Amino acid sequence: MSEPEHAPPIQQLEAALQESETRYRNLVEASPLGIAVHADEKVVYINPEAVRLMGGQTANDFLGRSIWSFVHPDYLAGVQERIGQLYTMRQDVGMAEEKFIRLDGRAIDVAVAATSVNYMGVRASQVVFRDISKRKEAERQLQHSEKRFRSIIEQSVDGIMLTNAAGEIVEWNPGMEHITGYGRDIALGKPLWEITNRLLPDGDHHWLDIQSLQSQVLAFAETGEAVPFNEIDERTIQTSQSERRIVQVMNFAIPAEDGAMCGSIFRDVTEKIAQDRQMQQQERMAAVGQLAAGIAHDFNNILAVIMLYADMVLRSNQLPSHTVTAIKTIIQQSNRAAELIQQVLDFSRRTVLEKQLVDLRPLLQNLAEMWQRTLPSPIHFQLNAGQDDVTIYADPTRIQQIFMNLVVNARDAMPHGGQLSLSLDRIQAYQHPAPGLNPQIKEWIKVTVADTGCGIPSDVIPRLFEPFFTTKEPGKGTGLGLAQVYGIVKQHDGHIELTSETNKGTVFVLFFPALTQPALLVETGERDGLHLGHNQTILLIEDDPFVREALTNSLMALRYKVISAPDGREALLIGQQRHRQIDLILSDMVMPHLSGLHLRRQLPEELKSKPFVLLTGHPLDEDETKLQELGIAGWLMKPVALEKLSQLLFQILPK
Repeated sequence: MSEPEHAPPIQQLEAALQESETRYRNLVEASPLGIAVHADEKVVYINPEAVRLMGGQTANDFLGRSIWSFVHPDYLAGVQERIGQLYTMRQDVGMAEEKFIRLDGRAIDVAVAATSVNYMGVRASQVVFRDISKRKEAERQLQHSEKRFRSIIEQSVDGIMLTNAAGEIVEWNPGMEHITGYGRDIALGKPLWEITNRLLPDGDHHWLDIQSLQSQVLAFAETGEAVPFNEIDERTIQTSQSERRIVQVMNFAIPAEDGAMCGSIFRDVTEKIAQDRQMQQQERMAAVGQLAAGIAHDFNNILAVIMLYADMVLRSNQLPSHTVTAIKTIIQQSNRAAELIQQVLDFSRRTVLEKQLVDLRPLLQNLAEMWQRTLPSPIHFQLNAGQDDVTIYADPTRIQQIFMNLVVNARDAMPHGGQLSLSLDRIQAYQHPAPGLNPQIKEWIKVTVADTGCGIPSDVIPRLFEPFFTTKEPGKGTGLGLAQVYGIVKQHDGHIELTSETNKGTVFVLFFPALTQPALLVETGERDGLHLGHNQTILLIEDDPFVREALTNSLMALRYKVISAPDGREALLIGQQRHRQIDLILSDMVMPHLSGLHLRRQLPEELKSKPFVLLTGHPLDEDETKLQELGIAGWLMKPVALEKLSQLLFQILPK
């Protein structure tokens, strides 16, 4: 049989085939992709790029080696399955991502595809791959970054909210759930306005303005400058439990593929603001208290002179009746003035306290019996004394003054009647972790005084404990009652809280440190009448000349001899010269050069055994126990009543 007409000669076909194979080999050899051929699971061909990617020098480093030595163990099963498809079912294998092991043992990420071929008359597989290690590493870094970002969002105590360009909430972290009370299931996917209507029932939504934030993103795209943060805004929100919380909100724009996203960070500052306000209140009250104490000192000196002379004159038997009445009025009004000064001193928290064990239950039960008799009938009084141990270490007179003031205020707040209740509880500190409570104290006695009266306007509450501040009509209040309450509570290391709502009532909550160990009991007794001395000599030290003269005359009227000194320095000189004559030292507390306590410490040995008595119109820093440890035999607050002075001296001096 002859060859078909015009058919190319065999030599031409072989030459064309050889040329085609040469072009293919040149293409494969120059390919930027790694290409290898394996037959019977051994490498029979590998191009230069594949040699480079797999860490070899020449093709001879790979030819004849098992293909399994280059497959990462984690991908072995998958590769075996795909090779089975090639050899048995003659199916090409699409692109897959695997790991290869280089000659140096390092693993690389590859994207690989395989096809069945006939290589030199043998059925084989051609593998095409490229190194994707950098892309995979970038993906891993991105995943790691996303995990860190997610961790920050999930663990942040601040609330974080993201909204997309359509104004829908796409992120709502646990911090937002805690602050607002609304869970993710409620917030995610909801329009922003729907949630802000819940959080801001008053309609003040301008600080979550998506359009404004999108404008910032557009500006960023045009200028390439960073998107500016909005100013931090402070707002009051309403939680899902209808609780009002103060939050700081910072909004910022985030460029996104579809235009813009809005990020919002919420920080709950309710407690911080409460603490700041309380700190400011305490600082203001401390400053006012210091001023009040200084004023009280001067007034006490003036009252001391008036009361001592009035008392001495009143004891004369040669006064007409109208003069006796006038002097009694002077003494009565001086006593009222002294009571006001005492209230000022109580507010300044430095009154000398006569502390002892005080069981609040019987104390309040006794007061309750009196209140039930004296309160107007439309006011219903109730005492819930409980069963806990409610003993504190306190001055019972001052504690009683606290509750008298609070009950009188409650009575005045209910002119048409209402409910007044007192309750007693012993609580652990963790049950009421309020700012202002001393963290060192683990147990508190909690006293709640609640009324259903007219309430207190919110703008008045911050000033309520300031001295001389009152909302009552002129002539119906001095403005010292609650100031006195505040001072006494603080002086007993306590804490006071107040909540009030107009036309609904007021609640005062008082905390006193619970007694957890035995305390020193100080017995105090009172005696009536004037007690005269037996010509004992008293060294009197007083810097105010008018008070010194009044005291000298009073002591002489009480049948004492008096040696006087205007200050501590002169008193020391007198003491050194006349110590044998002196039976008792009576000293003012606040004086130039040497205070009364400093004088006591510097007394010569001959005088240290003599009784030392303090007179003070100024608050004392030391409590009763500390004064006793310093060797103080007794003390009296100015203005001094002649009767009390006589009783104290009679009690201290030997008979």
